Amino acid sequence: MKISTKKITILALCIAINMVGSWIGVLIKLPVYLDSIGTIMAGFTFGPIFGLLTGMITAFVNTIGDPIALYFMPTQLIVGFTAGYFKFLKRNDYISKFYLTPFMSIPAAISSALIATYLFGTVTTAGSSYIVQGLRAVMDLPDFVIVFVIQIITDYADKLISILLVSKVYNMGAFQNILKK
Repeated sequence: MKISTKKITILALCIAINMVGSWIGVLIKLPVYLDSIGTIMAGFTFGPIFGLLTGMITAFVNTIGDPIALYFMPTQLIVGFTAGYFKFLKRNDYISKFYLTPFMSIPAAISSALIATYLFGTVTTAGSSYIVQGLRAVMDLPDFVIVFVIQIITDYADKLISILLVSKVYNMGAFQNILKK
């Protein structure tokens, strides 16, 4: 595993993309997170180790704008690993993205739901937390079930948006030319 200046530069860009996406999601209280676009890009481009590394660094750096981001590092690690490991996710085929995204979003949702429920009592800085609180008020279900259902939906939407965006950029000739040089 050779680490070049180009890889370090692209990984720094991926971390910055994660930071901006996360801050937008937290600031506007979107029901999607936008905090793993760069992690997916790093995994697609350089494989699971670099996806893991980008996710780990992002979790630390994002605590600047979101104090609980560090606790969701396991979710970032899952996303980084799956982005690099499951090569079929980066296919330039939009239809397959709809049924392949669960390979990333379901493990991420399980991780996030466990963290949100058992560490934070279902109240986090994410916009999806508002949906969870609304459902808790009207449904008599265990907290984990409510959080998990919302996480499945929001993680699927978040990862689908991210994978579609990243695969579009990844499969562009200009990006591939940058990687070849």
